[in-house]
Amino acid sequence: MNIPTDGILRNTKKIYYNDQYLMSAHTKVARVHSEAIELTSTVAYPEGGGQEADRGTIELPTGVVRFIWVKKLYGTPIRLDGFKGGTLGGVILHVIHPDDLHRLDQIMEGMNAQVTIDIVRRERLTLSHTASHFLYAAAISLREELKQWTLGCHIKEASSRFDFFVEDSIRSDEVIEIERRANTLIDCNDVIRHCAVEGVEDARMWTYQGINIPCGGTHLESPLLIGHLNVRRKRLGKGKERLICEFPNAEIDVSRYHKRELP
Repeated sequence: MNIPTDGILRNTKKIYYNDQYLMSAHTKVARVHSEAIELTSTVAYPEGGGQEADRGTIELPTGVVRFIWVKKLYGTPIRLDGFKGGTLGGVILHVIHPDDLHRLDQIMEGMNAQVTIDIVRRERLTLSHTASHFLYAAAISLREELKQWTLGCHIKEASSRFDFFVEDSIRSDEVIEIERRANTLIDCNDVIRHCAVEGVEDARMWTYQGINIPCGGTHLESPLLIGHLNVRRKRLGKGKERLICEFPNAEIDVSRYHKRELP
């Protein structure tokens, strides 16, 4: 997708930070791009921190268009200790379904719009992202060097994974122990906290029982709905390994989602 820059400094208001469970919001069209719509504010979470993007619809006076991906661009690096790869500000683009691209010619800047997310997909990604932190916390508690050699992660609806550089391969007994430690943390069913650091909106910290992980994704408030975590390993080649977690008994609860912003 070719996104032109116009030299204007602007930021999309990220409503999802103020209320993760707001599924729909009134906004306005900020820009119309060749394959995407930029809104002045949005409830749609963009791809970031390994978490896949939301999907949903944008209702306009000219009709409804579907977005199949959400991207954040033009942010500036977060300059706080422990935060790698995150950005501040920026604009958020809602990538439009190919079958709806012909509608973009009818959309004008300043138009009223209502953006709505697929809440089932959001909640599955939220659960998956939360589960990934228990996998990661268990892995680095067993092999501390993995924290330094983390390559990245990918948060999907049905599973999540972390990739690592390793000098010594992760053994089968270590995978079993990582799974045990992750499930022990989950079984505690303590409160998960997720908040901005030093008042910086985009710099957010996930905290659970003294474990602190910088992360700007969406998360459950407790691990109860995750159920039992299954962990497996995949070799990616010499010196690279992947740990994958799945949660076949997870429960998806969308009862907290609502359409209006809380007072």
